[in-house]
Amino acid sequence: MNTDDKKILARVADTIRVLSAEAIEEAKSGHPGLPLGCAELGACLFSRVLRHNPANPLWPGRDRFILSAGHGSMFLYSLLHLTGYEGVTIDQLSKFRRLGSHTPGHPELGETAGVEVTTGPLGQGVGMAIGMAIAQKWLAARFGDQLFDSKIFCLAGDGDMMEGISHESAALAGHLGLHHLVMLYDSNRISLDGPTSENMSEDTAARFRAYGFAVQEIDGHDFDQLESALAAARAEKERPSLVIVHTMIGRGAPKKQGTSEVHGAALGADELKGLKAGLGWPDEKFFVPAEVTQYFESLKPAFAKYEAEWNDLFNKTIAADPAKKQMWDTFANKTRPADFDEQIWNMPLDAGKATRVTSGKVLNKVAELLAFFISGSADLAVSDNSAIKNGGVVSRDNFMGRTFKFGVREFMMAAACNGMSAHGMIQPLCATFFTFSDYMRNAIRITSIMKQHVLYQFTHDTILLGEDGPTHQPVEQLAGLRAMPGITVFRPCDENEVKAAWIESFKCEGPVAFILSRQGIASQGELTLSKAREGVARGGYILHGEAGDCDVIICAAGSEVGTSMGAAKLLEAEGLKVRVVSLPCWNRFDAQPEAYRMSVLGGKAKVRVSVEAASPMGWHKYIGYDGLTIAMETFGVSAPLKEVADYFGFTPEKVAAKIKTRL
Repeated sequence: MNTDDKKILARVADTIRVLSAEAIEEAKSGHPGLPLGCAELGACLFSRVLRHNPANPLWPGRDRFILSAGHGSMFLYSLLHLTGYEGVTIDQLSKFRRLGSHTPGHPELGETAGVEVTTGPLGQGVGMAIGMAIAQKWLAARFGDQLFDSKIFCLAGDGDMMEGISHESAALAGHLGLHHLVMLYDSNRISLDGPTSENMSEDTAARFRAYGFAVQEIDGHDFDQLESALAAARAEKERPSLVIVHTMIGRGAPKKQGTSEVHGAALGADELKGLKAGLGWPDEKFFVPAEVTQYFESLKPAFAKYEAEWNDLFNKTIAADPAKKQMWDTFANKTRPADFDEQIWNMPLDAGKATRVTSGKVLNKVAELLAFFISGSADLAVSDNSAIKNGGVVSRDNFMGRTFKFGVREFMMAAACNGMSAHGMIQPLCATFFTFSDYMRNAIRITSIMKQHVLYQFTHDTILLGEDGPTHQPVEQLAGLRAMPGITVFRPCDENEVKAAWIESFKCEGPVAFILSRQGIASQGELTLSKAREGVARGGYILHGEAGDCDVIICAAGSEVGTSMGAAKLLEAEGLKVRVVSLPCWNRFDAQPEAYRMSVLGGKAKVRVSVEAASPMGWHKYIGYDGLTIAMETFGVSAPLKEVADYFGFTPEKVAAKIKTRL
């Protein structure tokens, strides 16, 4: 890198500093520390290293950049503006953190061109970067290394490194030899509350070397070191890379640089004025020097050439081969066979099995029909029934596998699936016991915010799993997941509802969770065979009885539908008129027209009841404030299934008795 190169890059870095500081000052909130401290890194990375084309942000062969330290979002927005991403204008920078702007407080997928994933909760960007690196290797195994040789650059800060998910992610990345991954660690030794010496003292370089990373340490303000380190990371073909970039937080802020004061608050008018004076910057707001504008204008042919060269390679290796082109289009569009729904619905499945078993069989049929489908588990595939039979296990030396073993790393698993989904050309599913979804919850929340179609197979769904006891028996998880916006939750009652739920899952925009039983449950036979396909699509339906007035309406989901059907027979034997409603998917049901919902739940009834071996939260919107909830108000106990069911009152006899008492 010659003197002129360094001179213009220094000018770019200072532009990043001022644009970021001014936008944060306009908003009166934000995090200037990272943009000011990482400005040289950003200038070098986005102009000389990243293979991207701002004119076409979504071309498949691009490098990806993930800002795991999402609080430093103005760093990214400034660079997206300077490099020419559509819509990232000076006007948008001036509206940072404002309602309706395309520059939200933390990067959000879909809001800003050039943003690959939604980040902000620290550590998750690292997990998503691992998912994207996995996607690169998995797709390279099918379409060739040349087309999928991009790098996934992930900028992480001290907070990311403290989060446990970064440890989970790095361990798996090293194990799999994910050489597409380049982690950039902004080591500025300052966190929000003060110096990291107060809470962090491990040898990060040694830790990552132990994971199997190629590790470099550099001065993050030295352009020669930056270019050399990034070139070495680009050339690495065996291991993931970690570049520890030592920086000064808030560099250039005259009084606050190097302190926690610059981490998470606007500089203030005087400090901003001092920053600009120190850089020799004019008073004009959001000023971009002409030479910086001209520099990035001069780079546009190089950016376009990256894409053009990739397109030429694609045309030679894929487009010229009709079979490969058809396969590519299937993956790229996630195309299902025209008769996909019918093939799933007409599957022969044994009655009376646990829904985890029947769902596992449907999952394998889906894998047979969809070559872009991949399934993984957190070391529970033999129990959560998520393995793809005869699909092979993904390993360092075999990315042709279809079953992914994440190890006991639930949080990372969920984040990695987000990365795979956001990368494109892959349909991921991940599985574990439902109680362990708590480990994954924040990543599932990000899935929902990003509207990514990730599938979750959660088994061992209630206290009725039995002997493992309260540590493994979900109670509050179902209510919590149903409360999350954007996720579709199916809790099917038998094999027919399972098939219908899978069919509907591919019609959902965002994530989908299947909540499945450990224990075998009674099939509803012809009732669900004739009603479930439409009923599950609508989220709820009358399984037994008729619309109109009756004595008792029982609403239930999952295995408790069978319990409710047993209770209904006992009550009907005493002359009562009973309706049983299956509600496998609340948000689907809530979206139905009022006329349909009233046809299912309406009419006069002496008592309305909900039966579910989990928290009662949410059921009163279906049964009314004075309805009877037969549910869990405590944690469970360790005992065999039948004893647990009897102890907590989830037998047909005890449900019927409670209803008669209320009557």
